[in-house]
Amino acid sequence: MTIPEPRLIPGELLARLARFGRVYLLDSVTSTNDHAFSLADRREPAIVLAERQTAGRGRFRRVWYSDPDSLTFSLLLFFDDPDDPALRQLTQLVALSICRAIETRAGLKPGIRWPNDVMLDEGKVCGVLCEQRKDAVAVGCGLNVNQPGFPEELGLPDAVSLRMVAGREFEKLELLDSLLAGFHRALDEARTDRLPALLADIRSRSAILHRRAEIRTLFRRHIGTVVDIDSEGRAVLRTDSGRLVVVNSGQVRSVRCS
Repeated sequence: MTIPEPRLIPGELLARLARFGRVYLLDSVTSTNDHAFSLADRREPAIVLAERQTAGRGRFRRVWYSDPDSLTFSLLLFFDDPDDPALRQLTQLVALSICRAIETRAGLKPGIRWPNDVMLDEGKVCGVLCEQRKDAVAVGCGLNVNQPGFPEELGLPDAVSLRMVAGREFEKLELLDSLLAGFHRALDEARTDRLPALLADIRSRSAILHRRAEIRTLFRRHIGTVVDIDSEGRAVLRTDSGRLVVVNSGQVRSVRCS
């Protein structure tokens, strides 16, 4: 299923999407995040959707695969306050909103593999990449929706799609509408006394909490049990030597107990 041309989107659905920002529908783009940043001088929130990316990227500059069966988009947001609690928790709030949208629209139970992956049946269904330039933030998401499978040559052994798990196709833009509504609601709640409840929901969906894991940062490798996702969105790991390590960002791999 491909993203339709703007004239083919029902007006009511387009109006629902547009309440979260100006909508840009692109057939092909190098990167939806880069395109979003190119709009930053207009100083208005935006939603950039693309059928394909020719130079999409994930964390650590990894190649980000997308095709017409993916829901590939970036949100352009602006944060005037660098201490905004929603900004500090942004990646986790996006992942939570994706989980909730999948639950609502697909009836599935995804989890969050800290810090930025959404998982289904031990497979990766979505990745999130948040990038900031001054007060502009691009939130890039690649959600596998209607793929019947993934070619081996792509080298994505743990990739799954909603269709592969649920056995049916989904309307991508309806899914996006649910995701955006939930995300903006979470942004508002993160700035109130509802933040602890959001963090508790994030922890409850964690795919690594209370499990043995290996976390690789740019310079170190830590192995142990994840004992918490703290109020700053960091992973707290108790290493095999008993030392507590707080990790702000990294790559996570589950480790089987020997």
